[in-house]
Amino acid sequence: MRFLTTAAIACGAIVLCLLEAGDHVQAQKEQKPCYRANARVGARVYRAPDADYDPVLGYSRSSGPINGAPAVDANGIALPVKCVAVTRGSQGTGTTPKFYCSPTGSGDSVVYKVKPQFKGSSPEKRNGEIYGEFLSSRFSKAMGFFADDEWVADVTCPDCEKVLNKPFQGAKFDPFQPAAGIEIGIGQGLEIDCKADTEYAELGDTLSKLDEVASASEKDNVHAEIDAFKLWLAFIDHGDTKKDNHKFACLSHHDNGDERVCDEPIFYVSDMGSTFGFSTASEKKARLDTWKKKDPLRVESGRCYANAKDAGDAQVSEEGRKLLAGNLQRLLDAEASDQTITRVFAASRNAERDQPAAAWTAEFKRKAMMIINAKCSR
Repeated sequence: MRFLTTAAIACGAIVLCLLEAGDHVQAQKEQKPCYRANARVGARVYRAPDADYDPVLGYSRSSGPINGAPAVDANGIALPVKCVAVTRGSQGTGTTPKFYCSPTGSGDSVVYKVKPQFKGSSPEKRNGEIYGEFLSSRFSKAMGFFADDEWVADVTCPDCEKVLNKPFQGAKFDPFQPAAGIEIGIGQGLEIDCKADTEYAELGDTLSKLDEVASASEKDNVHAEIDAFKLWLAFIDHGDTKKDNHKFACLSHHDNGDERVCDEPIFYVSDMGSTFGFSTASEKKARLDTWKKKDPLRVESGRCYANAKDAGDAQVSEEGRKLLAGNLQRLLDAEASDQTITRVFAASRNAERDQPAAAWTAEFKRKAMMIINAKCSR
């Protein structure tokens, strides 16, 4: 009897092993192809902006808004949004509360990352990161740099308190959040070997590496693009340079067996809330008086240096300066013709808690002319 029991156990173990082996084979078949370590080689920080990109509306007129974008009026002001809570495996990091939700009626096909006014909705307590992210996204895309899509909208989400990643500070959660930040991320993250990044490289180290590994035919172009990027980060006063704010993404790919090949890898700043006047306090970010105090560029003995935080070698080539200057001039020309810059500042709704859009435009012009009029030795 004991022999039969042992045999039965052995048989059961064999069957179980066979089942597990079958499950493993099936899992291997179902597993998506993975990016390999070399997928990030050739990543760029710049692509010439679409000629018809409208930073007021947040999209190129020829292609229209991205899927799931909140509706905006003719002045780029986002219309009110109603959504339902979405639970994510990772609810996000950072010091400010956020939640994920899906706009009502869209199912789960579109998910917004929302930054609410977590210290209170009165103007003096509003979260400046919301406005900084919007402005940095719209203007970065006009300059040819990659960014997540951002909007500022009144958001109503009755059940979103349950998915907050952090509690509010000194205020109660309200289902109605005025002038909240809405984000839809760019591209697909470059997860090497199907593992999400837990360590991101330092900003300066990554930019140096991208410059170093550029192909011989693209070496000069990549160097100029990276210098222009550094100068742009100084222009917007990007201050929150912790590692996980800087990411690789893939805009297009194809599969080759069990390997996923990225056809267009990019490197970008994924969190640009601490801009247009850096401060460690959320309600003091994106303040004009602070932004005015910082010049993006300094010139010493004919050499130009970008005042960007933690961006590595600060010297900027003439080619990099010219690249950024050309795109800045296009934006200044658009301001002269239809007040594009002023309308972007107005669409940010930052004037609800800071200075008027026209005052911001005046400082934008001053900084732009500083870069346009400079001359840099190699």
